[in-house]
Amino acid sequence: MKKIFNWILILTAAAALQACLGDNYEQPNAGFHGGVYDAETGELILQDIGGEGSYIEVLEWTKDKDGELIYPRPDTRRLNFMTDGNYRDNNFFKGDYRVQFNLVNFNPATVELSSKDSDIWDDSVTTTNEETGETKTTEFKVIHLNGDTEMNIKAIPWCRVSIKDIYFDEAKQRIFAQFEVEATTDDPVKEVGLFCDLSPHVSCSINYFGAASTKAVKVNKVLKEPTVFTVKMPLEMFQDKDSGLDYYVRVGAHTSATDARWNYSEAVKLHIDVKPIVTKPLGIRWDLFDKKYEDLWLAGKHKSLDQIYFDDKDFKSGDGCYVTVSGPVDPDPGYRFTTYISPGEGKGGIKPVFDITSIPEEGCHMQLTLYVSDATKFKYDENSQIEIGSNAVFDNEEYCWIFGAFRFKNGWQTLDLSMAKPSAKMGSLRRNRINWFRFYHKDFDGNVTVKFDEIRFYYKTLLEACDGVDGWVSPAPVILDESDFQEGEGSVSTTNVANSLRLQKTWVSEYVPTPKKGGHFQFWLYVSDAAAINSVDNQVEIGSKQKPDEQELHWKLPKLNDGWNKVDLKLEDAISVADAEGNEMDLRNMNWFRVYAATTAPAGSITMKVDRLRFYLEGYNKAEIADFAD
Repeated sequence: MKKIFNWILILTAAAALQACLGDNYEQPNAGFHGGVYDAETGELILQDIGGEGSYIEVLEWTKDKDGELIYPRPDTRRLNFMTDGNYRDNNFFKGDYRVQFNLVNFNPATVELSSKDSDIWDDSVTTTNEETGETKTTEFKVIHLNGDTEMNIKAIPWCRVSIKDIYFDEAKQRIFAQFEVEATTDDPVKEVGLFCDLSPHVSCSINYFGAASTKAVKVNKVLKEPTVFTVKMPLEMFQDKDSGLDYYVRVGAHTSATDARWNYSEAVKLHIDVKPIVTKPLGIRWDLFDKKYEDLWLAGKHKSLDQIYFDDKDFKSGDGCYVTVSGPVDPDPGYRFTTYISPGEGKGGIKPVFDITSIPEEGCHMQLTLYVSDATKFKYDENSQIEIGSNAVFDNEEYCWIFGAFRFKNGWQTLDLSMAKPSAKMGSLRRNRINWFRFYHKDFDGNVTVKFDEIRFYYKTLLEACDGVDGWVSPAPVILDESDFQEGEGSVSTTNVANSLRLQKTWVSEYVPTPKKGGHFQFWLYVSDAAAINSVDNQVEIGSKQKPDEQELHWKLPKLNDGWNKVDLKLEDAISVADAEGNEMDLRNMNWFRVYAATTAPAGSITMKVDRLRFYLEGYNKAEIADFAD
């Protein structure tokens, strides 16, 4: 035991000696601290402390008596800002340091030192491109650092961002922010954003929910005057996150200046209670999947391998839903269906019958709410269909939609099916006596659970919500304006070029939900200078050939006022233009819209915005159905 103890003493002494030798290294004896201040307002310029944050780049720059760098390849250090715009780093040595600002959210004006033992001067380096022979001169500040030095930067932020109103809207389950952005340069403001996080350091790069907690809005516009923006962050994507907590939110703006970082407002604390999203009911509900029809559903069990049951635990509306589970396919080729639901077949169908004649035929849609456990198991061909009918048997008085017309996803979902454009029609469906529904899938490989909960019929009048810019084009940039709109979440906006002002949109194919007689086309139109539009050639066009002057209906714009105008046009009043073969516009295949005006105003001087395109039937009584749906 004594030998072991002595060895321990020797090893301990050796370690202590090594520690003493390490302490002989010179310790840092200088440092930087300070902040970056708005040169005009005197306020600290708020920062991002994450990967997108501003920083000061510091290089060792001590020279010998001949003016040559002692360290020709100096080490580079970064002084990172804190959220409030201050910084501190005490781990420097006395000496000269080059200071420069590259990736920052401000344009530095002056650098001031408060230490009497430190000094600052201008310097520069000229480099030559070996391939082109071009030279480049980089200017910077050099600081003689002696002790703890306060270095404050007076600068102009790329943008000044101030909150006007910000709160959590509990009823609409979203964060609402209204704020003003003042750009200090002629660089376009690329985007503005709203950010949410559990940390008070919330920013573009620090957010609890990842991409879900950032609501960025594209601007791509030079702001000549302070501009107010409204941004709304819906909370649907937060449903599986922590509710009932205090979160921090702040807004920001990002210019397109080279290497510019985000500018921010202060962070605001909000208490957020996330509630389950309740889908708004649409139209007339067919209670086909409620408990009262259980006998009819169970009568069809032989067609679904005896795998149908009522579920009152996991459902979306009513008192429950019906579930079928697939299994090995039936060897009889006539019934190779692994998922097959058909209540009332051969028994006269569902009674009482269901009447949808109160909904205009051209705009009638059916919504089916269902659940699938594995969407990859479904084939999308003619042997996989959803059907409804009025004669209680298949392939007679029937409309069907093949699975190729849509795609399933795992879990609950709602399919929206146009009654005017089914995949196929067998016979003439009697709209006053719908009494049969079937869902089937053929030649299935593997097990899957399918649940059926609700069918609703409604009048779909909305063609385009204008809450996104997909499919919209103009000679000038097209942006989504989320601060100025009439309905929904935004409007589609553009400006004029030298000789015209134009916005147009294309679709694959849309069914106009009204006949020509009695039908109206309506939309919101904003113009900043109505006189420039009223006095020139202008037109509204819709068509079925994705281009002007063929299979087209068009109107001259009514007299407009500055600002928003509701444009309401009768289909019967439109001028029809046929194609070379004499084909006029096909209202079952609308795929193009355009509004334009000739103008000689300077480019970019007139703004046009469009919001909410819809069709409706004149004299239609909204009270005829439970909930009129746009």
